[in-house]
Amino acid sequence: MNVVQFKRPEPKNAKLAVARRGLAEFAAAMAVIGLVFFLLPTVWSSAPQEMLVVIHLLVAVVYFQQGPRIAAGLWMALTLVCLVMTGAPSPVTYGLSRGAAALDQAATP
Repeated sequence: MNVVQFKRPEPKNAKLAVARRGLAEFAAAMAVIGLVFFLLPTVWSSAPQEMLVVIHLLVAVVYFQQGPRIAAGLWMALTLVCLVMTGAPSPVTYGLSRGAAALDQAATP
């Protein structure tokens, strides 16, 4: 009696499932979201800050699950601290607003 070794075919999406998100992608995503949140009040003047914080934290949670966990965890903590101390929905948004205020103050005589 002959025994034939049977090998199951590997799933086609196996290589795609292993791919993780990188730190550079996380930093770029947080920077773009912060810039959008900084510019959003010019389009929508009554944008609720709580909603922006929730959106920002949801994106950070996705990166926490799929990518750089330590950086995403620290970023979520920094976002909550920034929210409590300044009311800004993102550390990037707070930095941009402080930078714009400093530039405006330096430009006025």
